[in-house]
Amino acid sequence: MPPRRSPSVRSGLKGALLALALLGALVGGCKRTPDNTPEGVADSFVDAYFRRMDQERAKEFTALGASRMLDQELKEVQEVRKDGYEPGSVAVNVRRGQPAPRDERIRIPYEIEVETEGGKQLRDADIELTRIDGAWKVVRIGVTHRDAAKTQ
Repeated sequence: MPPRRSPSVRSGLKGALLALALLGALVGGCKRTPDNTPEGVADSFVDAYFRRMDQERAKEFTALGASRMLDQELKEVQEVRKDGYEPGSVAVNVRRGQPAPRDERIRIPYEIEVETEGGKQLRDADIELTRIDGAWKVVRIGVTHRDAAKTQ
C-alpha cells in the first residue's frame, strides 16, 4: 500500500500535473509552420510588416514588385526615422485566410486589425507568393482598408 499523502501535498501534486498537462497541450497545439512554406513565409512577412512595422525585416521575405514597394516605403520614411522616430507600439491582430493557388503562385488573404488611440482600423491584405530559386517569396502585396464600424 502506497504511503498516504496529506491533502496539501495531494492538491499541490494535482496542480503540478494539471499545469504540466496544460503546457503539453499548448506546446502540441502551437505547431510552428516550417519557414519555407507559403504560409510560413507569408506569416513571417506579415509579422514583420504589419505587427512590427519593420520594412527592412519584411524585405527578407520578398522579391520582385514587393521588394520595390518596400524600398520605396523605406525611402519615404528615411528622414523621419533618421531623426530617431520609430513606429509606436499598437495592438495588431492578424487572421490568416485559406491559401488559394493562382497559376504558379499562391495567394493568402489576411485580416489585419490595428487598435489605435483613434479606434480600430481594419485592413484586408492579399499576399501573393511564388517560388524563386527554391524558396517561397512574397512578390505582391495588396492592402485595402475596410470601415471598422460596418463590421461590428
